[in-house]
Formats: sequence, C-alpha cells, structure tokens
Amino acid sequence: AVAATAFAPAVTSRAPASAAATVGSALGMGLFDGLFGGDSPLSAAQDTRVAEASHILLTGPTAAAECEQLKVQIYKDALGWFGKPEDGVEPEKLIKAFGNKARATSTCPSKAQGGSLGYFPRGQMVKQFDDVAFGAQVGIIHGPVETEFGSHLILITDRTE
Repeated sequence: AVAATAFAPAVTSRAPASAAATVGSALGMGLFDGLFGGDSPLSAAQDTRVAEASHILLTGPTAAAECEQLKVQIYKDALGWFGKPEDGVEPEKLIKAFGNKARATSTCPSKAQGGSLGYFPRGQMVKQFDDVAFGAQVGIIHGPVETEFGSHLILITDRTE
C-alpha cells in the first residue's frame, strides 16, 4: 500500500500485511456492514484503512497552550542547531524528538513507548482523534486536538489508503 506523507511524496506503508485484512465488519457478512451508522460513506466497520500514530496527552486548564509550546519545541529539536525550517524536517529526527517529548511530558501510559500507539483501525480511537488520524496529513504534528481525555498532539507516521 502507498501512503501520502509530508515526509516524502510517497512511501511504501510499513503496515503489517495482515493489518488491513483484519479490519472489517464485526459480523463479516457484508449485508449488515455500516447498518448502524458512521458519518461518512464508509462506516468504521467498512473502512479497512489502518493508521500508525504517536501522541502526547496533556491535561488541565493550560493543556492546549502547553501543547502549542511543545509543538514548537519538538520542531526546534528536530531541526537542530543548523537546520532551516524551509528545508523541512527529516522524518527520523521528527519522530525521535516527538518520542523524547512524549516520554518527558505525556500523561498517557503510551509515553513509555515515546507516545507510540502503533497501528490501529478506524473507529478504535475517540472521534476527534480518529478524524485526525484518518483525515489529516501524514508526517506533521497536529493539534492540540481536544478530547474527553485532554489535549493531544498527534504525529501520524503512516496510513494505508
């Protein structure tokens, strides 16, 4: 599968070959797929795409502002002393900088893995998170994204299309 990304014009997906094959209708019958909704032409049960993302979760009254500051710090760390924003950010450096900040600041247990959530199918996360993971650009930091859990910074690292 090919995924569009800000890291590069196109990259081959690292999604496990079975990942997309295992996502689908709970009944697997076709007839009832999507019967109970979804707000897009493809309900979560019909959407076989998977995404890979990392996130940083902050809570409290200043969480959104802290997320904005963290986003700037992560990009600065990824660019390094001599990097120029107009030259872009190397994917490995952005992922590393994001992971380091997640380990240091996130309130989610995923912080132990640098905020990595691994691969997941559409519909597994809360709607606000899912909308970003499956609708926003791969390879850049999105957020703050507000959910019932707090404010998130989300870095989508891969997605099958």
